[in-house]
Amino acid sequence: MNKQNVFGYIANIGEVLVLIGAAFWITGWEFINYVFAVGTLLFTVGRLFEKHPESTTITLRRLYTQRTIGVVVLVLSALLMFFYDRINGFEIGDYEVHATASAWLLPFFIFVVIELYTAFRIPSELKKENK
Repeated sequence: MNKQNVFGYIANIGEVLVLIGAAFWITGWEFINYVFAVGTLLFTVGRLFEKHPESTTITLRRLYTQRTIGVVVLVLSALLMFFYDRINGFEIGDYEVHATASAWLLPFFIFVVIELYTAFRIPSELKKENK
């Protein structure tokens, strides 16, 4: 088994756990936060250590950078899932932060949009580059 395949499998397992954690969050089960966090950790490790093909096009480099930004936003989402109560009431100048238990949903939505966009664009660009 190839090292790159292992990182791909780790990312896939993490992505499934993230989806399970996000889907069952509405139930209020305490362990679902941990499923989401473990999935985020596995997905981050798998995604950040996978090898990108050497590309000469700026479009592919931009897409891989967007994927990395998506992973960072996913980690932020997992952190907000656990620590939203610590930032609730935090004051920045004249503004007081009001965070709810669903504060993690906005960064998660941003991650999903980035992931869907790059999931379709990267194979398309790789096909164009290989022609």
